[in-house]
Amino acid sequence: MPRYPFMAGRKGSKNLCYKRPVPKALQAGGRPKQIWRSLKTDNEAAAKVAYRMVDEETDPLFARWREDDSQPVGSDQSLPVKLAPNFVPLTPALLRRLSDAHYLNAYDADFQWRGELWKKVNADEDAFWRGDIITLPENDWCEYRGKQYSYFACLMEDPILEDVFLYSIFRARKTKLQGFRKRYQLGDTRHLGGIADALLQSHKILVSDADRSRLMRKLMEVEIKALEDLTAGDETTFDVVVDRQTATDGSNQAAFAPPAELTSVLTEKYLAESSRERGWPEKTTLRKQGELREFLEIVGEKPSNAYSKLDGVKFKDIQLALPKNRQRKPFKGLQLEDAATKAGELRAKGEKVDLLSPLTIKDKINTVSLFFNWAKSRDASVINPVAELSIARPRHKSKVKNRHPWTIEELNRLVTAPIYAGCRSETYWRQRGDIILRHSAKYWVPLVALFSGMRLGEIIQMQVADVKCTEGIHYFDVTPLTEVRAEDDEGVEIETEEKSLKTSSSQRSVPIHQTLLDLGFEEFIEFRRQSGVRRLFPEYEKAEDDGSWSKQFSKHFKRFRESIGITRHGVKFHSLRHNVEDALRNADVRKEVRDAIQGHGESGVSREYGTGYYVKTLNEAVQKIRYDGLDLSRLKSDVEKGRAE
Repeated sequence: MPRYPFMAGRKGSKNLCYKRPVPKALQAGGRPKQIWRSLKTDNEAAAKVAYRMVDEETDPLFARWREDDSQPVGSDQSLPVKLAPNFVPLTPALLRRLSDAHYLNAYDADFQWRGELWKKVNADEDAFWRGDIITLPENDWCEYRGKQYSYFACLMEDPILEDVFLYSIFRARKTKLQGFRKRYQLGDTRHLGGIADALLQSHKILVSDADRSRLMRKLMEVEIKALEDLTAGDETTFDVVVDRQTATDGSNQAAFAPPAELTSVLTEKYLAESSRERGWPEKTTLRKQGELREFLEIVGEKPSNAYSKLDGVKFKDIQLALPKNRQRKPFKGLQLEDAATKAGELRAKGEKVDLLSPLTIKDKINTVSLFFNWAKSRDASVINPVAELSIARPRHKSKVKNRHPWTIEELNRLVTAPIYAGCRSETYWRQRGDIILRHSAKYWVPLVALFSGMRLGEIIQMQVADVKCTEGIHYFDVTPLTEVRAEDDEGVEIETEEKSLKTSSSQRSVPIHQTLLDLGFEEFIEFRRQSGVRRLFPEYEKAEDDGSWSKQFSKHFKRFRESIGITRHGVKFHSLRHNVEDALRNADVRKEVRDAIQGHGESGVSREYGTGYYVKTLNEAVQKIRYDGLDLSRLKSDVEKGRAE
């Protein structure tokens, strides 16, 4: 018996075909008497390969028919073909008629789709440029005349609305075409079931399940053909755009450069290099890392030279719409765009939602801009997408202070709180009791800030060894390096431990105010030395998430402030620095000396010379800090009693 018994020729065609009779037992209404398939080649070797594929499909078809015929009679349309005399055979002519009809439907649907989109574009052009109406192209690098180029980058050099819209339509079709081809390879035609049924119903035709599957496969081929025809001439049309751009601007690097490194990879290199060269504290590095990640979340991951001004506009628009407190309900856990949308919906309903301040948004844009400037220094094809964006601060807020000094009445409430007057314990510090927390950061940190002007982070990370004395003057040595003595078998080895300061001018000596000494600060320092701990306030460690020394105590102080009824807007821990500034100013201390105490930088050439003011000069100024009306008599009396005991 020949290996290919059903291979035959066909009159009027050079191609070989597969002709196999259907067994008589399986012949029924709606079923063909023979299985006929074109093998689409006149080459015998190639035809044999195609033959085997068709033959492998036919045997399972016969087996399914046998199974259908063995089922009991019912009333459903899914009955075996033998019991459905109304079924119409899906002949090649009928299949061609149905597929032609679907081809025309696909063209009509595409026409209506782009027409509706164009109406929306004309109604809201800004929405189109934001990518809200149709996704704007990205990563569209192609090769033309031996060079890599991006059609979209070319179009955006001198953007014309109609051209960019048509190219966006073209890219959307290409994406859809790729999806259809993938499904066809997988044999997945499920999405065409409804279309096939509607088409059959419109022609008043009922076919078998097998013929319905054949129809769905043919409809997918038609969908692919329609999309191929719709996009066929567009490639050439957009090649003209490339030619036009190169003729008018030979320096268009971004459109023709090959894709650069992914931006997420470059940001890590940028942060590592910049933090090392500029001496950024860990907190600053983490903040900038978060801001760059926000940019990538909003506009998407691309090669660094694939971003355009539209990406920058989108980043700015989302930032302007973001709520101030995204970590609270109802925004917690939402993506940035979703949080911005939610905030807009709530504000539209009249609910109060505080948005990010212009200063915060400006800082984020600046971070992104600095990164892209750095990337451009490495690759000339990079465009800074936020280069021309700016944020204007509201004029009516330009002179409004964000923080205010504590009033004397508020300071008196602070020093009469249970922490200072007597509480139950370190844990139950809100409740009145007999324990005064003289050995706790909760007691000393606010007082140190009130009589030194030091920042919270500077105080919390202070080492015991940073409290020094020269010429009888006790002072805090605010420095980025602290000596750490570690004993070993050979003796004493001096090492250094790095700390975090806000700026280089933060490094300074701050004399200790006599009031702190009167309140027992010397005894507290000796207690720490005897305890063998390295830091003055070891209860509060550096935050693991952002490397901040102030974060943990700041949370405690907020609870403490609210517990004593201090909720006035702008009054926070940092406000104590304003109290010190006012006290020094009212004592006629010169601005240069005030800045040296507070850790503000000098301006002009003078900053490059000398080592700054002597500790004696600074001490004279610090001792002038006084707060008329602040009653510390109870605290001093308690200290005297303790010393007498």
